[in-house]
Amino acid sequence: MSSCSWDCVRLVAFDVDGTLVEHDGSLVIWQLLHQRFVGDDEVNRLRYRDYLDGRLSYAEWVRLDVEGWRDGGATRASIEQVIREHLRLVPGAREVIGELHRRGYTLAIVSGTLDLVLDVLFPDHPFHHVFTNRISFDDAGAIAGWQATPFDMDGKAEALRALALQLGIAHHQIAFVGDHTNDCSALKLVGCPVAYDPKHDSVRALARTVLPRGGLRGLLDLLPARAPAAH
Repeated sequence: MSSCSWDCVRLVAFDVDGTLVEHDGSLVIWQLLHQRFVGDDEVNRLRYRDYLDGRLSYAEWVRLDVEGWRDGGATRASIEQVIREHLRLVPGAREVIGELHRRGYTLAIVSGTLDLVLDVLFPDHPFHHVFTNRISFDDAGAIAGWQATPFDMDGKAEALRALALQLGIAHHQIAFVGDHTNDCSALKLVGCPVAYDPKHDSVRALARTVLPRGGLRGLLDLLPARAPAAH
């Protein structure tokens, strides 16, 4: 982890599920879509185990999941309905993103979520750079294809390295906000790692600052009111 003072941060990157978006039962969009279109979310746990054990690549994992939803009748409209009914922005998320945007920070999403989650809950698309899994639909709204992000798990750090190079900034000028173990590679890389409502001790241990659930507005107390733009 690089050392950094908050006043040198130029890029603020966020995870989505559990960090900017929450569910009453702490489920993520993948689990919710399994429940709706497959019947239960146990398949998510089993495939995650297969991924960790090397029996399943990340891209294969995404393919199996999306094909299962498609076979279960998922459409763009029904997926958006699940998002609207079960997910919401964490308290202060819109305020924090809007204020950081006004303060001149470059804002990024680096997440294993689905692009539709942002489309529905952040329809104004306030982020300058977005790295997520993506689903495409045909004119009737049926699933026509998908693109698995290479920037989840350990790949989150790779996304931030690429952004730093593109923006001409150092790793210590990046703040990353995450909540779970798939955020650890990003938290290790950046100068200002932030854990929001951490779901695992490893996340808490890597964070320079820990924000409690409902406390995302605390990020505004850390980052100065002015920052050089680096879009």
